[in-house]
Amino acid sequence: PTRRSSDLVLKSLPFRKNKMERTQMIPVCTVVESLAGRDKGHLYVVVGSLAYPYVWIADGRKYNLDKPKKKNCRHLRILGTSVSTGSAGPARISNEWIRSVLNRAVKN
Repeated sequence: PTRRSSDLVLKSLPFRKNKMERTQMIPVCTVVESLAGRDKGHLYVVVGSLAYPYVWIADGRKYNLDKPKKKNCRHLRILGTSVSTGSAGPARISNEWIRSVLNRAVKN
């Protein structure tokens, strides 16, 4: 006999108790790679955080500090530890600084 899709019994997926275990909040000044969306494969620096699980990212060109992109942490992969801004602190983050950090990340 042939089976119809209506005859099949769907198996339930394993229940995940805490979805927040999958993703972590990414600290500011971290170099990340986009895993999903039209910007897949592009490198960015996290420039701010929003309500979990969203962060602001910028590349210093298309998405600069004046208009960063909102991105879900699940769609980002951390490419290393947080970038040190030096003795100047996070107040000295600029589009030029972001571009130089991303250029160094590409070379490594």
